[in-house]
Amino acid sequence: MKKLLLSILLLSIIFISCDGRDRRYKSNAEVLQESNLLKSFSAQTKFFPNESVEIITDTIFNNGFHVKLKYNALENDFISKTIQSNNDALIHNNYKNFEAIILVLKDEKIISKGIINKTLFQNHETPSFWKNAIMQYVWINYETSTDTHIILNTSFHIPETDIFKDFSISIDTFGNIEISKINLIESTI
Repeated sequence: MKKLLLSILLLSIIFISCDGRDRRYKSNAEVLQESNLLKSFSAQTKFFPNESVEIITDTIFNNGFHVKLKYNALENDFISKTIQSNNDALIHNNYKNFEAIILVLKDEKIISKGIINKTLFQNHETPSFWKNAIMQYVWINYETSTDTHIILNTSFHIPETDIFKDFSISIDTFGNIEISKINLIESTI
């Protein structure tokens, strides 16, 4: 009986002494920093774009070509870049990848359909570029399209850098696809 009373008294003293008086006058940030949790609680996660994006293009040419493009952001496929802010908080910037679903018809017959994304261009750049790049745009190049070819242009960018790569996709009347790199840098003298 004495051991039981002694045990209860000892447990009571232990619980009374754990009331957090040592943290009473500390700010929340100081308590989190003391517990090595400040960085995880002050970390921010941002998505670019922060809302879903979908652009639909339906173009009929007078030469018999009909091009349908559905360009959209992929919600679960993104490139992450982590930076440290001025107050030592981590900011996780997530840049969503894009893809375009394409359907090309010539005289009302399907000649080509598929998906335009980074995997289509794997042989045209280094794997390290594709690991860090996102597709920015896909558009129909009306000026260079002819009676026998539809030309699409696309641009890829590595976020938070000045690195861009542009490509041209040529689709002929038989649905054959040819991809070529575009050099948009003009040399001036």
